[in-house]
Amino acid sequence: MVITLIGLSGCGKSHLARRLVAERGFSLRDCDALIEQRLSREIPGHSFSGLDSVASWMGQPYDAEYLEKQETYLRFEREITGEIISTLGDDGWGLTENIVIDTSGSVIYIGEPLMDALKKRSRLIYLKTPPSKIEFMYEQYIKDPKPVIWKDIFSKREGESNEDAMKRCYPDLLESRSQLYQKYADVTFVIDRKDRDKFSMQQLLKLAGAR
Repeated sequence: MVITLIGLSGCGKSHLARRLVAERGFSLRDCDALIEQRLSREIPGHSFSGLDSVASWMGQPYDAEYLEKQETYLRFEREITGEIISTLGDDGWGLTENIVIDTSGSVIYIGEPLMDALKKRSRLIYLKTPPSKIEFMYEQYIKDPKPVIWKDIFSKREGESNEDAMKRCYPDLLESRSQLYQKYADVTFVIDRKDRDKFSMQQLLKLAGAR
């Protein structure tokens, strides 16, 4: 079977994906790593070594080149997701190996045709961040930046600093994304980072409808 994990950066997708690999023998498709490899190959003059370096290259939504870099990132993400989908056959259930796809937080922006194709071939599990953790998520984002696609959510009011504008817009970004994750998800469950080790892979596979 094929499981696709979706949700915000930092929600626990990679943690659970690694556990599926270690505990259940799944094969991993790490979209963040694949996008980084594509950036390293296609963007001259840049050396990428982890999400921190990708975040540094992309910058923040108020930076002059951010919109252009955002679109470059999404173009590579679409290409990589399409390449993964092409290996899954017609429906993903006839494969001889079990696969977990660890998506980036921005996968819901790759377009409806690709998302529908991914949904047809895998079980999309949305790891929803508890509302009580929104402030914590923002603090983590500022402390340890990840490449974040803001689309048109970011805006500045007159006299507002870049930092204040980001903090004001961040909850709107999360809410907008939550609606899109929910739209495509086959299964949604709320998971707190501190509880993720209590969640068994048997439970996860049951939620995914393992045959």
